[in-house]
Amino acid sequence: TLDSIIWMSEAGENDEVVEMTSALARLLRQSISNDKEEVELEKEIEYVKNYLTIQKMRYKDKLEFFIYVDPRVAHVPIIKPLVENAIYHGIKYKETKGNLKIYARPVDGRVEIVVADDGIGMDEDVMEHIFDEHRKEQKRNGVGVPNVQKRLKLQYGSEYGIRYESVKGTGTK
Repeated sequence: TLDSIIWMSEAGENDEVVEMTSALARLLRQSISNDKEEVELEKEIEYVKNYLTIQKMRYKDKLEFFIYVDPRVAHVPIIKPLVENAIYHGIKYKETKGNLKIYARPVDGRVEIVVADDGIGMDEDVMEHIFDEHRKEQKRNGVGVPNVQKRLKLQYGSEYGIRYESVKGTGTK
């Protein structure tokens, strides 16, 4: 991000420098001031917007995003969603512009958060092992997804967690 700011500054893109630096400052401020395990959904969404603004500027013409949070769930405490994975594993390797949609809404007395991309998608083998913990011999996934899945189940109960739907070449939800 700092390299991108330097490059934009050297190119005389002052408005973009201000926008990205402001988003980075807000992102860092939120990161430093937030030591809670849970945050209100609207606060996390603000963090995600700043993050996506930076990513959109870094990957010029590669990312668009849309976020909608139903006001009825805006103040619900949540554990953070996995938006970063949608960019790095879905959209980053797509040849054309990627679209990321985030929705949060009440469903049957619960909160459903959907992060959907139209990126490269995952094949069945990857989907089968998405919650496996990282092993040195497998270089396919890290600890992020399995750890968040465990945290969600511990915090909210075994019926909660992450669920994936994906089609290779089409995207992941």
